[in-house]
Amino acid sequence: MRAVKVVVFLAIVFLGGSCWGDGSVGENAPEITIREWITNNPPTLEGLAGSVYVLEFWATWCHSCVENIPHLITLSDKYSDRGLKLIALSQDRSAEKVRRLVRERAISYDVALDDGTSDLYGIRGYPTAVVVSHKGRIVWRGYPWSSEFEEAIEAALWAGPPPLLVGVDLGPFRHLRKALWGGREFAKAYHEIEAFTDNHDEPGALAVAERIIKTIDQRISQKIRQADQLRASDPVRAYEVYAGIVGNYYGIEVVQAAKAAYLELRNCKEVKRYLSERDKQVEAGY
Repeated sequence: MRAVKVVVFLAIVFLGGSCWGDGSVGENAPEITIREWITNNPPTLEGLAGSVYVLEFWATWCHSCVENIPHLITLSDKYSDRGLKLIALSQDRSAEKVRRLVRERAISYDVALDDGTSDLYGIRGYPTAVVVSHKGRIVWRGYPWSSEFEEAIEAALWAGPPPLLVGVDLGPFRHLRKALWGGREFAKAYHEIEAFTDNHDEPGALAVAERIIKTIDQRISQKIRQADQLRASDPVRAYEVYAGIVGNYYGIEVVQAAKAAYLELRNCKEVKRYLSERDKQVEAGY
């Protein structure tokens, strides 16, 4: 496939700023210039807007970069349900070499061939990770195996909007922000907002409530559709997506389809084997 240059504009579009940053902590994130996406279904400009994301600058010829891949897979899997986007920008020339490593290492996060982004960020060594906040500012940069890396991701995520409500102003429902992240209090908060749409006629607040409910339903439905598409080719990954939906957002009607699929896949041979291996690793203390 012929390489296609893709330029993803971030800071100016997101923040209305007049110039790019220089890649330093506290600055607006510079643009991302991509020569070719290696993984399928890469993020779009719309998907990155208002989200916390990580850029990792690496190369296949960098031994420590390759050794750190399992750690990045773990972090990506752990935080993807909370809205984190992780993009690994390879400094390699050969797309096929990177594509082969992605297959061999079963990389689940997004990977692309860089086209000068490392220069814009002033990268001098590999691997280097950069954490960008939902406001488009660089909040951390350093080695991706540093304990501060995950701490920076956690802090950036908590400072941002709930994953299902990126780009949505919570207005009079800001006090429910923590609950809307998901978990035990999620359904209660959802139903409180839903009840507001039935019992109040304040135009401004009513519009916000309707937007919140509509957005949550649409984005959960989108996650379910993505998992449905994965079921035949990657039942384990589909199971994990369903499990994340059920675990985070159980208690509202739109999640029922995910719950049914989740219970069905528990009887799938590949999923049973995966769960068995995972249980063994837990018992062994891994």
